[in-house]
Amino acid sequence: MIPNPTEMSADLDDPSVLGAYATLTKWTKAVATGRIEDVLKLYADDAILVPTLSDDIVFSEDGRRRYFEFFLADSAPTCVVDQEKLRVNAHNGTIAIGGIYTFCFQRETVAETVAARFLFVFEKSCSDWLITGHHSSRCM
Repeated sequence: MIPNPTEMSADLDDPSVLGAYATLTKWTKAVATGRIEDVLKLYADDAILVPTLSDDIVFSEDGRRRYFEFFLADSAPTCVVDQEKLRVNAHNGTIAIGGIYTFCFQRETVAETVAARFLFVFEKSCSDWLITGHHSSRCM
């Protein structure tokens, strides 16, 4: 995923912005490979997940694991970020990236595409930018 500088409200060279985008990129790649452990390690322990294909609100690693086991059960989808907007709150040390992403699942011989809105909130923990909030819902 390469952010569009014309749609940014912060400097792309800012290490915080680069860190948050790096975590989002790692997330899309981990989902696409189906590596649940790689997905889970990108979330803070107390992160909130409001997932795309579930009505549950998840706030523990066990809950996130159950959701991603379900989400990735049939096939690991590709995930392409189609649009994004960025908000940096330097005072609170958070970065929010919201937009639209598209998942493409290969279900036997049929491809299923799911477009969804997303909002990720990132906070720095030690040297890593972790996901502290993640909301995703299908586009209608």
